[in-house]
Amino acid sequence: MNQRRASADTSTGFLVGDGEMSRRTREFDWSSTPVGPIDDWPQGLKTAVRIMLGSRYAMWLGWGPELTFFYNDAYAKMTLGPKHPGALGRPAGAVWSEIWNEVGPRAESVLRSGEATWDEGLLLFLERRGFPEESYHTFSYSPLPGDGDEVGGMLCVVTEDTERVIGERRLQTLRELAARTIDQAKSVGEACHKASEILADNSEDLPFSLIYLLGTDGRHAQLAGSSGVTANMQISSATVPLNQGDGSWPLHDVVEQGNAIVVDDLAHRFGELKVGPWPEVPQQAMVLPLATPGNSQLAGFLVVGVSSRLPFDDSYRGFFDLLAGQIAATVANARAYEVERERADALAELDRAKTAFFSNVSHEFRTPLTLMLGPIEDMLSRSYTELSPSAKGQLEVVNRNGLRLLRLVNSLLDFSRIEAGRVHAAFEPTNLAAFTRELASVFRSAIERAGLKLVVHCPDIREPVYVDREMWEKIVLNLLSNAFKFTLEGEIVITQRQTGEVVELCVRDTGTGIPSEQMPQLFERFHRIENSQGRTHEGSGIGLALVQELVKLHGGTIAAESSFGEGTTFTIRVPLGKSHLPTDQIGGRSTAVSSATGPTPYVEEALRWLPDETLTEHDTLEKVSLQELQVPSAVAAVPATDDDRPMVLVADDNSDMRQYVVRLLSERFRVTAVADGESALTEVRRRRPDLVLTDIMMPRLDGFGLLKELRDDPRTSDMPVIMLSARAGEESRVEGVEAGADDYLVKPFSARELIARVGAHLQMARMRRESAENLRQSEVQLQKERDLLSVTLASIGDAVVTTDTDSCVTNMNPVAETLTGWTCEEALGQPLDRIFRIVNEQSRKPVENPAERALREGVVVGLANHTVLIRKDGQECPIDDSAAPIRGEDGTIEGGVLVFRDITERRESEKALRESESYFRTMANNAPTMLWVTEADGSCSFLSRGWYEYTGQTEEEGLGGSGFGWLEAVHPDDRDESGRIFREANEKHEFFSLDYRVRQPDGSYRWAIDSGRPRFNEGGEFLGFIGSVIDVHERKTAQEFRQKQARILEMVASEQPLDEILNELTSFIEWQIPGSSGSILLLDKKGNRLRHGAAPRPGL
Repeated sequence: MNQRRASADTSTGFLVGDGEMSRRTREFDWSSTPVGPIDDWPQGLKTAVRIMLGSRYAMWLGWGPELTFFYNDAYAKMTLGPKHPGALGRPAGAVWSEIWNEVGPRAESVLRSGEATWDEGLLLFLERRGFPEESYHTFSYSPLPGDGDEVGGMLCVVTEDTERVIGERRLQTLRELAARTIDQAKSVGEACHKASEILADNSEDLPFSLIYLLGTDGRHAQLAGSSGVTANMQISSATVPLNQGDGSWPLHDVVEQGNAIVVDDLAHRFGELKVGPWPEVPQQAMVLPLATPGNSQLAGFLVVGVSSRLPFDDSYRGFFDLLAGQIAATVANARAYEVERERADALAELDRAKTAFFSNVSHEFRTPLTLMLGPIEDMLSRSYTELSPSAKGQLEVVNRNGLRLLRLVNSLLDFSRIEAGRVHAAFEPTNLAAFTRELASVFRSAIERAGLKLVVHCPDIREPVYVDREMWEKIVLNLLSNAFKFTLEGEIVITQRQTGEVVELCVRDTGTGIPSEQMPQLFERFHRIENSQGRTHEGSGIGLALVQELVKLHGGTIAAESSFGEGTTFTIRVPLGKSHLPTDQIGGRSTAVSSATGPTPYVEEALRWLPDETLTEHDTLEKVSLQELQVPSAVAAVPATDDDRPMVLVADDNSDMRQYVVRLLSERFRVTAVADGESALTEVRRRRPDLVLTDIMMPRLDGFGLLKELRDDPRTSDMPVIMLSARAGEESRVEGVEAGADDYLVKPFSARELIARVGAHLQMARMRRESAENLRQSEVQLQKERDLLSVTLASIGDAVVTTDTDSCVTNMNPVAETLTGWTCEEALGQPLDRIFRIVNEQSRKPVENPAERALREGVVVGLANHTVLIRKDGQECPIDDSAAPIRGEDGTIEGGVLVFRDITERRESEKALRESESYFRTMANNAPTMLWVTEADGSCSFLSRGWYEYTGQTEEEGLGGSGFGWLEAVHPDDRDESGRIFREANEKHEFFSLDYRVRQPDGSYRWAIDSGRPRFNEGGEFLGFIGSVIDVHERKTAQEFRQKQARILEMVASEQPLDEILNELTSFIEWQIPGSSGSILLLDKKGNRLRHGAAPRPGL
């Protein structure tokens, strides 16, 4: 049994497992180490090694005084790195020589004391990658018992925490960067400075950092923050140019590539560096772009050094990317804050400038207004002043509107004082109930004239109320004016009562109300309710805002409640007593210049809002003289008869303005005036004017609404419209023109300008009407011509198709519809190649459309031969076609016309004719007589074969000479006469017959008779002659013989002289013997010559 146990102990069976370290441990030569061969190992060592190798947790084991090194697969992978597998069997101090001064004492303590040690997240610099690497480990050293009671070795169980520790450190940097820069940095410089401070706290990952911001010129980057380096070092230049050849940081390459760049040659670029927490200086750095979202230009660059004791891996690069993104966001936020702060400063400065301007300009306005209103009031108050009704009325208009302007100026002055804090009120005890009733009563007449009811319920209050009377007057009058403006029916109710320690004033109306979304802006300065329905759209938009400020000066509050379409209630609450008021403003009189105008301007303005009857030029007191206005003569020339004068409709909600414009225009035009857009629209539909002159801001229907209605109605779409507005500026003018107005006139305008504009647009309207009438007449004439063309095309026997310049069909006649199979409606707009597909009859290849060539070359394309049209249904039709361009008056091509015809019947007729001609030629060539055919011009087109055999002529000779070559075979003595007889018959289309001598092939002549009859077609058209030539030589000779014989006998019978008888007889004998010459000699029986004889030819 003991022998078997010893054998088992010396085996390696305890080194179980398929892992790399189990195999290496089994194969290692342990005899060369202090632990000796495996067979000699103590049982404690074997057990510890077996446990270690079988564990997936990283472990190493040291045995004996030298701590001979054992480790498992997990430890090799996690910690050893390149020290594996050389660490197996070596002393632990040699394996970890670089950190043994740190961990060696711990191991020795375990061997000596037998007590375990524990370390968590211990920083150790392991040389696993060729440099001291920053790493963190949590491990324990536990004693291993030997064979006796002594400690035989130690076991280390370890976890590497490098990724966790470094990751948490980097995450903390990012957290600090986000928390201390995004919300706290108020400028770009501060943001970069704080960021650099945070980066300096993590020198282990960031031995140095530089933040460069791109300059405004885009060619330089300025240093805005740094850490780990001092200023003015070569590595931290204050300015880095972006040119490519600079030897500093490669910022240009980052801009060009749009990506981060790693710089590996720091020592070469910047010389010796002394940065970072470790003795080894950084050898690498990374330059990253600072890009902000939505901006194509970089904000700047982040340059960060790479730690000499960390591997520059993907996680390290990712940390740099996050840093760059965080800093870019910080810079963007800081810049946005700076822009917003600059904007706020600019707005504040603008507000201060506006307040100063309003204050100054209001004071400046008051002086000329005083100088205008004073003399006017003086003139109106003097009873002895000799003023015409017209002049007095105009002065009243000036005075009334001057007071209105003064009230607006005073409102601006009040605002400027309030904003500048220079308002000095005079609060005095007042019977507020009586004062309020008095102010309300001045509006009663205007309200009741408008058909409204005014209810005032202001019971007495038990004690006086401290108010500034001038301010309270403005509060009440503004609220009443506002209620009257927007209440078209119903009532206005004013109530005032004491509620506890406050006085409550309520102004309620049954007006149009305020939309809920507009309520928050109700008391804002210059805010106006869009599309509100009121008596007028005039107003500055500061009335309610001023009321609120004045109520606040009284220590009170104002609130508004409204239901749209039902009405509005304003409630003011002012505290009783005087404890809430400034003591220096209680009692006494205000030292400030009064800005009160009294209730009169409010009431007079309200009265001008009331609707009046439609105003015409006859309602004005006196027409304004054009000579006084100095209107140019070209504009002033108008017809003298009222009925011929153009009609102008004026729409304006300001009564004074309406009457003023009517007075200006009434001498030249018939003028009608209304108070709003709806009334104008009604008047236009009742009686169409020649021009509409409308204000933009009007109740019920404003100027733009009226313009839209006029433009949408075909009956008034061309009516000239001039818009009037107090809104100056290019934008307002463009808005009016874009809306469809013909002109835009800004108030104030001169009388000359108004009359000139109206006259010019009326003249243009007249010219447009004349042009429209001419155009209408032209269109009527054009339509007639089109109808005539349609009738003509329909009556043409050929197919006709017209096209535009793109060769698309614009029209086709019924014949073309029949031939192509397309209707005109189907073909319109279609490419002609689709409608008119043609191919060569023999080759079957597509043929170019003649219309395309006509359009392209501008020439007439003649008839094509052997062309087949492919119909819509696929059937084929032989055609002749031609095309020509259609030119405009200036000669440019405007389209094309294609003409084609079906030649199926013609081809059949031609075939029949050819067959008939063949039959005729056969018959004629075999006929006993000679046959011939001539054309209408007399030229001979056919001679039968008998003629050529009879005369010896060839076909070219017989038909040559323009069809008259056959005359060359006629005897010269007969030729002219024969030609004359034939031509006369050809001209008269009459039958003819003539005799002439025809040359024979041997040169002799024979008599022939030639007869011809005219040819006509079915329509009676003359086609030529057809005739025959018959040889009548023997008959002609016999006839002549008998004639000559009879002549001789007649001479004998009539006892003509013997000499003459003998001569005639001799000629007769010679005629019978062609070519002979004869004579007659008479002899007696004795042979003597008698006196008589005959010798017709001399010499015989």
